Amino acid sequence: MKQEKMRKIITACVSAATVLFVILFAFLIYQWIKMAVLDKRIEKVQDEIAYYEELNENDEGTAEWLESEQGKLWTSWQYGFIQGQGE
Repeated sequence: MKQEKMRKIITACVSAATVLFVILFAFLIYQWIKMAVLDKRIEKVQDEIAYYEELNENDEGTAEWLESEQGKLWTSWQYGFIQGQGE
């Protein structure tokens, strides 16, 4: 009777350990998938940051040109504040 009780206890412990292992393994797989998804999002955001930084650098060059004499003259002519020669 004592051995049978011990066997039931051992069987219950092994079953509980197996269930715990399966649950932990499923959680681990879920975390790997979530990390992969987040890594892709991070990569996408980093690409967007690089794109907008490059765009900002280009705009700074445009802003510098527009602040120059030539840029001011061109902008004034474009919006009709000055007329071309001979008109």
